[in-house]
Amino acid sequence: MALSDILNQLINNATQPDPKTIDAVTREVPRDELKSGVGEALRSKETPQLSQIVADMFEKASPEQRAAILNTLTEQLGPGALAGVAGGVLSGHEGTTTPAVTADKATQITPAQVRDVVTTARTADEPGVFDRVSDFYSQHPDLVKTLGAGALMIALARMKQNLGR
Repeated sequence: MALSDILNQLINNATQPDPKTIDAVTREVPRDELKSGVGEALRSKETPQLSQIVADMFEKASPEQRAAILNTLTEQLGPGALAGVAGGVLSGHEGTTTPAVTADKATQITPAQVRDVVTTARTADEPGVFDRVSDFYSQHPDLVKTLGAGALMIALARMKQNLGR
């Protein structure tokens, strides 16, 4: 079955998409299309706030993926930007020239703290944070199924539309 046919099936049977099928699709779809579809879903007014979507993904991610999420969020922040955020637990990890958040440290961060970090990152770099999070999903296609049903359907529909061109 062609990728566009599988996407059609997923979209038409949106009530309970099969996680294994979603995993198969997100591994097969070109990375740019995955990034574009997820980006549209993240920006949609029909989906939860970016901070909630990222916190949900963070909660379901492996410790290594959690660290990568945090590093993705903090890489464009200036020094001291996280001093008062999430209890200051990530202070000193702002920017690309500071120590990276480790998997051990990432396991100590709560989803609620991640929501605060996302809010700070959005304030500092509104369009860029959406692009970085979309890119993160495209690099970790196994996490796309954590988007939530509404965002997932938007992402899949966008991928199907782009592949149909």
